[in-house]
Amino acid sequence: MTARIPTQQYSFTSGMLDDALEARTDIRAYYSGARQILNMLSLPQGGVTMRGGLAHVAEIPQATRGAKLAPFAFSTEQDYLIVFTHNRLHIFRDGIRQTTKITPWTADHLPHIDWTQSLDTMIVVHPDVQPHRVMRQGRHDRWAVSPLPLQQIPKYDFDGDGKDEAENTWSSSRGWPRSVFLREGRLYFGGSRSRPQTIWGSESNGFFSFRTTDDGFDDEAVEASLDGDRVSAVEQLYALDDFFAFTSGGLFVHNQSPTTPKNFYFSRQSELPAANIRPVELDGSVVFIRRGKDGHHQSLHELVYDDSRRIYATQDLGLLAATLLRSPVSMAVRLGNESDSANHLFVINGDGTIAVLNSRKSQQITGWTLLQTQGHVLDCAVVGNTAYFLVKRRLNDRDQYYIEKLDPTYHFDASIKQSVSTPQSHWWGLMHLNGHNLALNGDGVYLGTQKVHNGRIITPYPVKTLEAGLPFDWAVETMPVEAQLADGTLIGNRHRIVKATIRVQNTHAMAVNGHRMAFSDFGDKKMGAASTPFTGLKTMRFLGWSGGRKETGATIRMTGQSSGPATILSVTAEIAS
Repeated sequence: MTARIPTQQYSFTSGMLDDALEARTDIRAYYSGARQILNMLSLPQGGVTMRGGLAHVAEIPQATRGAKLAPFAFSTEQDYLIVFTHNRLHIFRDGIRQTTKITPWTADHLPHIDWTQSLDTMIVVHPDVQPHRVMRQGRHDRWAVSPLPLQQIPKYDFDGDGKDEAENTWSSSRGWPRSVFLREGRLYFGGSRSRPQTIWGSESNGFFSFRTTDDGFDDEAVEASLDGDRVSAVEQLYALDDFFAFTSGGLFVHNQSPTTPKNFYFSRQSELPAANIRPVELDGSVVFIRRGKDGHHQSLHELVYDDSRRIYATQDLGLLAATLLRSPVSMAVRLGNESDSANHLFVINGDGTIAVLNSRKSQQITGWTLLQTQGHVLDCAVVGNTAYFLVKRRLNDRDQYYIEKLDPTYHFDASIKQSVSTPQSHWWGLMHLNGHNLALNGDGVYLGTQKVHNGRIITPYPVKTLEAGLPFDWAVETMPVEAQLADGTLIGNRHRIVKATIRVQNTHAMAVNGHRMAFSDFGDKKMGAASTPFTGLKTMRFLGWSGGRKETGATIRMTGQSSGPATILSVTAEIAS
């Protein structure tokens, strides 16, 4: 006799799970996770929604040799995106290039530059280049790049025999600082080629002076070397309430405030080696990338203070979704705001995809999703509340490099929106995608695809607004459905999905297990009019034993295209066994 078993997945708060967890039906994450969540972002309320498109900002042909993105926040209303390329620095504000400046950093330097910024000045370091400052000079288009005016550079006897006079700790021959941070009125440098385990701090409220005397007054410069049974080269510096040094030999912390020459020391908290990737703050914790034994960047960890042991412990944030972290190269955080309360950590993978973590500790939410596009994402930076990406796309048999921003009002990638007062069919301004087939949305209606000729396309009929760009697909697939039976479980037993009921919000169209689900009909609407997104429950019934194999179990897979919005809140299935 066939048994009918209802199952329900109320949320996707655990995000996309590793394949190895398909056997872990004993953990709670199994029932709030998914086998795949592609090109969707997690909502703090538990659902998932299709990501926005990547709006075209600018082409960066100089990025052929390499590039690096950095945010510059002068005030709450004046934010800038800085793009480093080979011996050049490009300043953008609100997607418009303001100016380009000559710099000393070559393409080979860019993967290892570090920076810190306060008010109108950014300080940039690299172990082979004298520290420089990038200064905004009163206007959006007026900037200067110059060497940092360091004073009273610390001395060190590198020979150690006392016969020669001590020399400058930093120089072209001895190397320059490799990491930098501002904390409590001091400028800190971490590590150099000749002194990799040392951290230096400037005078209090004197960022460029490293003056010391035999008296060791509280406001003088400070210096500390990290001691231990292994080499602990300083990779990155970061501070919240305490001051952290991420090194090749583990995590060190300085927890004295205010810092003085007498209390400036660091204690080891963990032996996890850190990668040379800038840490970030997420949901009140510091997050860093662990460096693997083979030199590749592996997992993602956060620092959690352990009250019982009075040390900082590390927690693996990628434990349940290890396959999504693929040799990360950079990361950035976009914090929640009034319109979107989710905290999203964007981790740029070495294969050009983006692993996105949605974190809300107060709601016990930690879930990953995966984003991808027709190309390779190389770097990211969050400016204000906007995520910018450097994307390499293969178009017209050559690699092209673009700055693009994630925008929830866009539906395509490398996308451009235009509007006119009088409807028209001929549209220009698409040379950056010349010769490529683009998806079109006109006046809120999907118009199909069109190939760009000489930067121009022709729509099927005149429209006032047009978005044209590269389409993408999205997918959400549940873990194999599981329910306890009187005589065992569904695992290993023949079963099938009889019907699926999906609760959606503002959704235009999608398919469930390959079958298109209807959301609306024409009714009294005119041809070409924009359809109204659907919110509510939709049910689909299935015939046969599709998706009920013993080996993998039955899943519910929802798919769609980016031409219309989609949000999935919950999934209810009825299983026959």
